[in-house]
Amino acid sequence: MRKCFERRADYWKEVPSFTSVFHFKWQPFSRGLHFDQLCHSQKQMLNHLEGHAEITTKDCLFKNFLAYAELNKLNAFDYLPLTFALDIDSPTYGADFEKFVYCYSTIDSVNAAVGKDVPGRDQLCLKQINQRIHRIAFSKDRRVVSHSRAKLHPTHFTGHNLWVLKPTGFNRGVGVSVFDNMDKLKAMIKLYSQEPASPMTDMGKKKPAAEPPLDPAIKQAAADVPRTRTFVIQKYVERPLLIHGRKFDIRVWVLVTHELKVLFFREGYLRTSSEAFTMDSAAIGKKNVHLTNNAVQKYCDHYGQFEDGNQVSFPQFQVSFGRVDRISGRDIWTKHTRIKASTCSGTSCRR
Repeated sequence: MRKCFERRADYWKEVPSFTSVFHFKWQPFSRGLHFDQLCHSQKQMLNHLEGHAEITTKDCLFKNFLAYAELNKLNAFDYLPLTFALDIDSPTYGADFEKFVYCYSTIDSVNAAVGKDVPGRDQLCLKQINQRIHRIAFSKDRRVVSHSRAKLHPTHFTGHNLWVLKPTGFNRGVGVSVFDNMDKLKAMIKLYSQEPASPMTDMGKKKPAAEPPLDPAIKQAAADVPRTRTFVIQKYVERPLLIHGRKFDIRVWVLVTHELKVLFFREGYLRTSSEAFTMDSAAIGKKNVHLTNNAVQKYCDHYGQFEDGNQVSFPQFQVSFGRVDRISGRDIWTKHTRIKASTCSGTSCRR
């Protein structure tokens, strides 16, 4: 951005960041921007939309889609993996966390009760799990019927119990961790949410009893995360669609104007993992296996080995994989458009 403006030095002049007299202000984050103080006598532009957190933070995005589903009498979990938004400072934190614990424990107990050699085991377990967790409603108002009920899809259960913890308000895979036991989850939430120890404030205080050492993977994850007290817990897709045995995600550009018009760009791309997908417990802590963010993958030894920059265009996907999986770029575009339209519509449903 700076280079673009410097090439137009005859039209643009840089001013101190603290001044209130400007025509255009650009900064990576919206933190510190005061939309209510913009001048109305002259045009002032910012590179952030007011209230954008409603769709750019993980917890608000989920809550908005949940509200949209309720308004339209839909079950949000027909479209989303089973998801829980947690706010440690919320009075409903305990009840919200217990909903997750119930679902997690139900999967664990059914998994243990059904023999490993039973024919059609995964389908049988899935049926029993859904019968039990369907009672979990996501409406805050108990006086109304909740259309969003907890459910698992066949691709979300293959005999394991994997979940993803996502600190909200961050991107690039920061702090995102896969877990399969409750102790690890509680340790991560505690580590992420507590304030860093200060030598000055801790002077003279009695040292607490020694706690058991933390899992190195948890320590590493916490080291990369600014502290937060809000999280999203989401069921891991245990049977994902793969490209040559590796995970991928789909990225499409969307332009939102100051008039809140939404424009979709038809060309997108797929981001791939550098390592083969596995559900092996030893690989749970390997981000290169489970997260396809470029910020994560670029540090992998195999980055760029299979695709240039770990990216695949829609036409490349169509040629290489569409014939096998019967999935077309048009299918991707159509479904993505519906999802984005529903996401944008959901922001108007938030109360």
